[in-house]
Amino acid sequence: MKKSVELKKELETLRNEITSLKDSGKIEEAYAKLNGLKDLENRIKEAETEEALTAMNKGNKAPLGTNEEMDVNRVYNKVLLGKSITEEEKQFLNAAGTPGQVEATDGKGGYLVPTEQFNQIKELRRNKVELKVLCNVQPVKSLKGTMPIEKDGTGELIAFEELNEINKSDIDFAQVAYNVADYGDIIPISNTLLADETANLTDYIGKRFTKKAINTENKKIVAILKTLTPKPAADYTVINTALNVDLDPEISANAIIITNQTGFNFLDNLTDKQGRPLLDVNLQDTTQKIFKGRKIVVLKDNLLPMNTTKAPVFVGDLSEFITFFDREGLELALSTEAGFTKNATYIRAIERFDIKKVDADAMVYLELATK
Repeated sequence: MKKSVELKKELETLRNEITSLKDSGKIEEAYAKLNGLKDLENRIKEAETEEALTAMNKGNKAPLGTNEEMDVNRVYNKVLLGKSITEEEKQFLNAAGTPGQVEATDGKGGYLVPTEQFNQIKELRRNKVELKVLCNVQPVKSLKGTMPIEKDGTGELIAFEELNEINKSDIDFAQVAYNVADYGDIIPISNTLLADETANLTDYIGKRFTKKAINTENKKIVAILKTLTPKPAADYTVINTALNVDLDPEISANAIIITNQTGFNFLDNLTDKQGRPLLDVNLQDTTQKIFKGRKIVVLKDNLLPMNTTKAPVFVGDLSEFITFFDREGLELALSTEAGFTKNATYIRAIERFDIKKVDADAMVYLELATK
């Protein structure tokens, strides 16, 4: 059994124990166990990362082509699999200043091949909230199309007397049209660098593409959120009103709250008359806070900026508000032929998607006064 699976079982047992203590009124005992819960969550993330890297290294093989392509691909496959290559195979062009990742220029890759080096690139920790997973993701097979939606959900059955005919009615539908766009990036890597570096550069580049894809998706989703008309919110009670009145009860039951760092900090520092914090700790994930049982999603201030001293707060169900039309997800491809004359391997990422607002009433846009 995988280590991560065993740890998840321990985590579930501890969560149940904390919930039981809380339900029994033993709040202090439940709170004392939260650190153990957080420690287990961190150990699970470490185990999953290690397992994912192990699986990736086992399956990290470049595709072979025709007989004419075999010589080039053979060298590249040996590099990816960590096998040694001959001096003759290392003698490729390595001109400084070539666009992409090269060994001769320190900042472009040379720092990855000193006499002694760590075996992993240090990645800067940054917020990687993926808004896409909160939307309604609809896989599509064509670049253009339409999705039929219900136009009016307020119809009722009509009363009729015994032996009389039942009145007839019809159904109105609307359509949401999508038009998938292509987004991509290419990074050329010197084959000499690939041969000499031991910092798992190809794995890092794959993660880098994923980060760029998330940044692109988030920016598009936030742009659609901001098409709503903002409502002024003098204090946090307007969030209560949005949940209780502005949203349909079924939408409110599944609602989340999206805000930026400054808005979250403002809410997180509020307390009631007894000094108790306004926000609760999410027992399912102690790194998160909740408001009235609704999850709070925190975005960076530069992605979701302030309006002077007013913090943007979106309340509602993002999966009902937005449909993400996904055309085959993020596609990664390797090519040794495209950069043959430059002795380079090209790694390409392409993502095809479109994002549309479906139910404008499923989300409320508030501007919360923080001063």
